[in-house]
Amino acid sequence: MHEPEEVNQLTGTESGCWRVFTRDSIHLFDFDAQTVKRIPGPNAWPTFNDRARPLRSIDACAVGARGHWTMFEDGWSETVEFYWHDTSIIQRIEQVQVEADEPE
Repeated sequence: MHEPEEVNQLTGTESGCWRVFTRDSIHLFDFDAQTVKRIPGPNAWPTFNDRARPLRSIDACAVGARGHWTMFEDGWSETVEFYWHDTSIIQRIEQVQVEADEPE
């Protein structure tokens, strides 16, 4: 079994998929698809960020600090320019290993 690669921060220049662990949630960044999704844990309240949204910017995403990033609206909206998300302290950031497709 391969241990996942861990990093101390994400800047948005990465590729692949990464999990960002906070106190009560996991945030899944897919840099190939340019999306981010919050996966709430059992003690977290649901939010409108609990689905994949197009990533706009990562302003802060480092272990030991609070995270902050923004997401584009995924459809046309007259009232929403972009969404934002602030997290509790980031505990760990690890790369998600994507399994290669099985040969047919």
